[in-house]
Amino acid sequence: MIANDLAYVLPLVSAALWLLVGLGAFGRYGLTSPFVRALAVFCLLVSAWAFLDWFFLNFTWPDALLARTVSNVRASTLAVASLVVLLASKWITRGHSRYDVLLALPVLGAFAIIWTGMTLDVVAAPWGPQLLRDPVRYGLYVLQPLIYFVVAAVLSVSLVRGRRDLPRRLLIPTLLSIGGLIVLVVLWLSTNVYTDLTHGGGQPLFSSVLFIPALMVAVAFVRRTPEEMGEVFRAVSDVERHVTALYVFYRTGEPLVAVGASRTLPMEAEQLEGILSLVGDFVDRSMKQFTGYAVTSMHFEHLGILAVRGEFVIVATVFEGPAYDALRSELRRSIQAFEAAHRGELQTWEGAAHIADAVADDLSALLQRPGSAPRTTGPAGA
Repeated sequence: MIANDLAYVLPLVSAALWLLVGLGAFGRYGLTSPFVRALAVFCLLVSAWAFLDWFFLNFTWPDALLARTVSNVRASTLAVASLVVLLASKWITRGHSRYDVLLALPVLGAFAIIWTGMTLDVVAAPWGPQLLRDPVRYGLYVLQPLIYFVVAAVLSVSLVRGRRDLPRRLLIPTLLSIGGLIVLVVLWLSTNVYTDLTHGGGQPLFSSVLFIPALMVAVAFVRRTPEEMGEVFRAVSDVERHVTALYVFYRTGEPLVAVGASRTLPMEAEQLEGILSLVGDFVDRSMKQFTGYAVTSMHFEHLGILAVRGEFVIVATVFEGPAYDALRSELRRSIQAFEAAHRGELQTWEGAAHIADAVADDLSALLQRPGSAPRTTGPAGA
């Protein structure tokens, strides 16, 4: 009796936990990059799935069509969640691509399967409403989120394999978050998927046990400060290997300082033109009115330029490989913290130039490698 009661309550507990994790990501770490947004949206989608399952199990359905509609919405939610977490994993390991949109095509195929007869009927069972699935259609549907979840997990594991030098305090939250995704997939396969494919007739318990991976993710991240999260983010993204230089300008366009990952700051004519173009665009806007922190980027054949505009300074960074998301979030956070700490000096260019070395020290964390030589710094116009 107690087990049956828990099976009806735990889906709501799971939904609440995933909701708190997703909202916590929004509230504590902000929407500073597509990667962070994708992870937060994934948590909210899993929460929605668990809530819909709780609603489905606890509501007396007068009409089978209405029950099938709720079930179809629930299945569609899981398909979208698998796409979102795959994109997040790809962005952090392989970078962004203009072809990312193509990953939505299998999800649209899953939608077509879901809404064209995957659920044949809803019948009464001792524990509540039971779905009767078309086994062929349901099997085809399962392939899409399963493949996406597995690929996302493989990409995530590759992060850890490539960073075996991670200290324990950074490794544990990374492994917990990846483990949460793997546990989620295993629970889904061993509960709802197994029951529906084998017509076992038992109560589907996926939403009842979804609180387990939610707790794993919560333990990994919820209590960590934005600074600690930034350190984890930089470490797993291997940012220091991908960033080659940072150039800091005052809001009016005058150069302040440059920080390089080697003795020679990498600056070809084409890249310099790109940086000046981005900075000039930011200057034009900021001279009118400061409307909040803004981000823009430009890509060349092998390198990219990311520029972040704060209230007083503009920072442009030259990078290669999949460093965009980590750079975007960390640069914005670093600029916000630096401007808040030195607001008085930054009111004028002369004051900003006086603390240029402090700017370089703060930003050089993005370029630091264990045991590496000090970074090259100098006037941005050098």
